[in-house]
Amino acid sequence: MEKQITDILRNLIACASVTNTEKETVAETWMLDFFRKQSYFQTYPERCGLFPIPGDPLHRNTVWALVKCDGLDNEEQDGKAPENDVTAAEDKNAALTAVQAPTVIFMGHHDVVPADVYGDAAPWAFDLDNIAAHLNKENLSAEAYTDLLSGEWLFGRGCCDMLGGTAVQMALLAEQAEKVLQKTDKSKKTQNEKNVMADKPVKTLRPNPDETVVDDGDEEEVYGPGKADTCGALLFLSVPDEESFSAGMRGSLSLLEGLKEKFNLDYRLAICAEPNQRLADGKTQVVYSGSIGKLLPVLLVQGKLVQVGSYREGVNPLGILSRVVAATEGDETFTERYGEEVSVPPVWMYLRDLKEGYDFSLPKRAAGYCNVLTFQKTPAQVMAYFLGKIKGVLEEVSHPVTVMTWVTLWQQAKQRSGFEQFWQETERKKRELLQAEHKTFPEVTLWLMQRTLDFLNFDQPAVVFGFAPPYYPAVRSEEMKDDARFAVYKKSLSALQEVRMKTYFPGVSDCSYCGIPEGTQNPVYQVNTPLWGNEYHFAVDALARLQIPFFLFGPWGRDLHQAGERVNRYSLTEEYPAVLRKLLHCVW
Repeated sequence: MEKQITDILRNLIACASVTNTEKETVAETWMLDFFRKQSYFQTYPERCGLFPIPGDPLHRNTVWALVKCDGLDNEEQDGKAPENDVTAAEDKNAALTAVQAPTVIFMGHHDVVPADVYGDAAPWAFDLDNIAAHLNKENLSAEAYTDLLSGEWLFGRGCCDMLGGTAVQMALLAEQAEKVLQKTDKSKKTQNEKNVMADKPVKTLRPNPDETVVDDGDEEEVYGPGKADTCGALLFLSVPDEESFSAGMRGSLSLLEGLKEKFNLDYRLAICAEPNQRLADGKTQVVYSGSIGKLLPVLLVQGKLVQVGSYREGVNPLGILSRVVAATEGDETFTERYGEEVSVPPVWMYLRDLKEGYDFSLPKRAAGYCNVLTFQKTPAQVMAYFLGKIKGVLEEVSHPVTVMTWVTLWQQAKQRSGFEQFWQETERKKRELLQAEHKTFPEVTLWLMQRTLDFLNFDQPAVVFGFAPPYYPAVRSEEMKDDARFAVYKKSLSALQEVRMKTYFPGVSDCSYCGIPEGTQNPVYQVNTPLWGNEYHFAVDALARLQIPFFLFGPWGRDLHQAGERVNRYSLTEEYPAVLRKLLHCVW
């Protein structure tokens, strides 16, 4: 299997599937072709395919492939993969009569970050076999250079994050597919032999050896092949756009629900092949059973424009915004604790006035957005925190300042004459900014806030609060369905490999869209996010229905996104595949 894993990795890296480029679809085509060459998928072509991400301007797809034991199989209705509109309600009656297959999901992404950081070695960044020869002390850290000389690591863009883990999962799926196909063929052959024997007269010994009777086949067969080894289902899922806004995973929720119903799957565990670090001993690997949440609060501050010489008569929006930043930046009182884990405090990522040039007057508006990482805080709690800080800051301002949320501003605009025509034009321009001009979500969010204030002719000092995408819900597998079963999986993994189990993966991940605890849905985020809708959304209700517990568990890697990005050879080709094989059977 070592050669197969390395071959898959070599081909995936060569696709150069940088996020938000057409090369992502190149990787998708290669992956699907790999599966279609397998005998299993030639026998069951309806069990793999490309799922188009709804509304994606780059026409990207999620690659999926399913291997399922025949004994657990339900007849597919039409031999086609689920379409975008397949929901959990379709074919419900058929699903109720079938046995659900315990299912493990191999999940990951096939997009990678750009290779600019490689400098002169960039032309070889996507060449697994030759990149090492073009790396040296100048473009590597001391540790990375030592690893390069050791020969124990594979280098190249994406080998660590996360094409290495994806290559292993593809190889294991192919292996499982061959095993299932062999069992199926053997079972069919045995059944055919059984049917033939049932049609033949059988001489049965009696006390009188001269006497024979004919067995008509109605009596119970004494000798048979026995039951084949049971197993569950294995679903492979690779999405685009993980490195940007997770459009792939957000858009694939309907696919997961459609596959679940169509093939009668019981999603027991997802294994995301994110690369893992190890502790200083070089043996203990860190594995996560949850993923941190991420929100992006946005503030638009409108002041009162005056010439600087009349400063006391005006309101400087930069003064208000800077006070809010000072009150919240790095605020340790906002952090959360879970055991020994501590979340990161608020971090402001953008802060500036919105003047396009220079003159001797106060800026009319200023804006900023802040990165907020959460363990359990909800969007409503985050909003309440910032509104409280804003109101506290405004106590020091001598002029009255209105504080409003986006939903309040938008509701005021809706009541104004001419709103429908205004909003229709706004929607058109919004799409143009995002798709043609490639503006970011935060940029367009601020544009929408300003445009709405202008429509209302609102010229008083104000602070408008809202959210900009992306939104990653904080999740813990232990809060999903059947926490007792997941505890067994954790114990099993710890027995298979020396690991340190942690809860919240500190970098955001697609696992945020594996599910949310029941009863935690709240519309506060949606109604206060100007871009929520066609431009940015995910099926919150689907997350509550799916609730798939997961491990963020991949091969041992280092320096992802850097020039020294690498994956350990032994972990990739020996250790990680062996652990995954055994873990599958712990679930089945």
